[in-house]
Amino acid sequence: MNGTQVHVFESQQNNQRNRILPPIGVPCEVIPKDPYVEHGSSIKVMFKKTCNTWKLNSHSKNFWTLENKRIDESLYESNSTFSILTISNITLPKVTVRFHSYVQEYEQIMSGTIIRTYQRPRNISCVTFMSPCDFVCHWKHDIQPTEKINYKVIRQSQEGPRETCSSNHTSCSFKSCPIFSYQNYITVQAESTFWKINSYTLELDPWNTVKIDPPKHVRVVALRACLKVDWERPGGQMFLSQVIHCQVRYAQHVMYMSMGEMVETATMTTAEVEECTNHTTSVRCSLDKALWSNWSRPVTVLSDLNVRGWQLNLWRKIDPPDNRGTRGVHLMWKGISPACNAIDGYKLTWREAEMVVSSSVDRASITVDQWACRVTLAAFRGNTTFPEDSVYLPAIGESLYQVTAPQTTAKDGVIYVSWAVPPARPVNGYMIDWTADGETYNWLRIQDTDLKLTGLLNFTPYTITVTPLYDTNTGLGTVLTICSKEKAPDYIWTINVSDHEKSAQVIWTTVPQSPCTGAIVNYTVFYKTRTQPEMSVTVNSGIQKVTLVSLQSDTEYSVHVMASAVTGKTNSSVSHFKTKRYGRTFVITTGFICGVSFLVVLVTGLYCVIQWKRILRKMVPNPGLSSLAFWSSQEYQTPYNNPLETETICENIYPCEVDTKTDNASGPTHPEDEDTLDGEETGSRQMDRRSSGFGSSSSCDSQSVEESIRLIPAPAELPSRSQPDKGLNPVESVSSQDSPLDSLDSQLPERCPINPYRGQTPVESPVPPAGHEEELGRSLLETRYHSHTDSSPAYVTLGMLQHRKSNGET
Repeated sequence: MNGTQVHVFESQQNNQRNRILPPIGVPCEVIPKDPYVEHGSSIKVMFKKTCNTWKLNSHSKNFWTLENKRIDESLYESNSTFSILTISNITLPKVTVRFHSYVQEYEQIMSGTIIRTYQRPRNISCVTFMSPCDFVCHWKHDIQPTEKINYKVIRQSQEGPRETCSSNHTSCSFKSCPIFSYQNYITVQAESTFWKINSYTLELDPWNTVKIDPPKHVRVVALRACLKVDWERPGGQMFLSQVIHCQVRYAQHVMYMSMGEMVETATMTTAEVEECTNHTTSVRCSLDKALWSNWSRPVTVLSDLNVRGWQLNLWRKIDPPDNRGTRGVHLMWKGISPACNAIDGYKLTWREAEMVVSSSVDRASITVDQWACRVTLAAFRGNTTFPEDSVYLPAIGESLYQVTAPQTTAKDGVIYVSWAVPPARPVNGYMIDWTADGETYNWLRIQDTDLKLTGLLNFTPYTITVTPLYDTNTGLGTVLTICSKEKAPDYIWTINVSDHEKSAQVIWTTVPQSPCTGAIVNYTVFYKTRTQPEMSVTVNSGIQKVTLVSLQSDTEYSVHVMASAVTGKTNSSVSHFKTKRYGRTFVITTGFICGVSFLVVLVTGLYCVIQWKRILRKMVPNPGLSSLAFWSSQEYQTPYNNPLETETICENIYPCEVDTKTDNASGPTHPEDEDTLDGEETGSRQMDRRSSGFGSSSSCDSQSVEESIRLIPAPAELPSRSQPDKGLNPVESVSSQDSPLDSLDSQLPERCPINPYRGQTPVESPVPPAGHEEELGRSLLETRYHSHTDSSPAYVTLGMLQHRKSNGET
């Protein structure tokens, strides 16, 4: 608000501190309540200090706010009854003013008011139309869109009556002309439900408000190189005594002229105009210091052509010769527009040949041989031939000069061409032709050595030829190719992604680049997850694949490729991929570890089984493969040797292994015994040996044979060798009831393991009669017996004992 000092700090709006007091008794209010004031004016608002049966404390802190901003206290006034605020220069459409006070240590909004503004109508203008006569006024008024305003226009002259015009819009028509002899005074009154205001009075001369009708019957005649325009005086006889000013508009030009008093028609000749061109002409007029009329209806005419002053422009393009030396020549020319109707056609002549084409044709093709010739083009009308133009066709293999150091550059769709003057011969000019499709050509003849080509197609390659011109012939053309403007790389066609656990390979391909595509400098691969920022990898233009590393496993990524060139950048479409949870290395490593672990467990298990079987075989040996016990002759006297008291019987029992080869080591045997044993060994016995788990040979541990024998107590009935008269054999079978081992078993402690050898009972063997030893040896399948001296040990096998026992021998 201009002129009102408002503090920048805002009023406290807390619900606990800003509370409106309830109405009790006299209501609290700001006076005036919701007033309307004129835009830019001032107003005083007051608050009555006594309201609601409560009186403001004179020492309490009171303040005003405007649009929730505290107003400087210098603008306050106060007396015993009212607190007064002066607000100056109100320019906002609507403002809110509130009165605040501290009651019981709380800030209270006591009351408030809303001030609205309104404006005067402004920029009044009036126009007087003569046919039909009407007086129309227009103005501007800034109001709220929802407001409904009624307007009244008051027109009054010094001598005439007061006239009014009512409207709901910002214009009003009186439907009558003003009094032209006196000054007119115009006032616009605006009225709404809450306010009413008048505009400032406008004083005007009625003649200056006249807007005459546009000229009628405008005629335009095309003369050679100019136009002649005629029109009638606007308003007819009404304004004959006044000067009328007019404007003529044609070919983007405007010319002025005045029509004097009593002049009914006007004629104007324009300046030189372009030949054979359609020109549109219109006229408007006004009284002196009055408003311009509208433009008259436009009139279009075609200007004449001075054919003799027209210059034809002929050029050619020559095809390569065929095997016979014949060449095709494409002729093109810039002639006279067919709309001019100035000529009947064109005539082409070369050597003895001639060709006639219509005026609407601007190109033709002819065939010539290998020799040089000149082609002439002439426009004709009837029997009259107008100025002509010709072009030289060089012979095949003719030595011609050409320009040097040609250069082309392009910038913003404009091509710049430059070259150097050919040596040796002076030139009369240069012919430059250019084409984008090889069919439609543009050409221009110049004298300079540079040229700027404009109006070209964007991103299009152009072929430019520069040919020097001489007096009698033409030189050799120099061909240049350049794009009018280069664009960004073309679209990247496809993207393939090969994803792994923590890496991915991105491969992309591009469509074939157009000739005017900028050279790609590099490719940038952008990739990101949904939560992480975007990352990128850049490679040069020769690479179209990249491997993204350090990715998160089992994560979805989005990727796109950007091709960058000097002329711009192109992005591919976005592709998505998801890395694998487990990679190939993890699978191989895990498989290897599992395989090795399985082999270790298998080998360990087999080893344990084998060792356990060995332990079992040592703990439970096969009795069928037990070793032989031998007794010396000295020990026949003492049946058993008692073990030491400190020893246990278990400690003196040692496992041993059977060795079939020990038979030979025990002493010599008879050959027939060996044959019998070898031949009569049955399959069941061999099965017993294999099933026992022992080999074919075994030997006792490092203990002596004598120690093993001492562990087995001798039978009491066994006689010694010193009693030969008894006639006992070294090997006899005894009954198991008399076995001393049974008595020995009862003496073993409980902690000793049961020895399977204890089931073999020692027997008493009487010495067989003389001559029966050989027969007894052959009758026993598993008995080996050999007689030695008294000092030699005797061998008794378990099989012999069992055999004798089965025969009932004692």
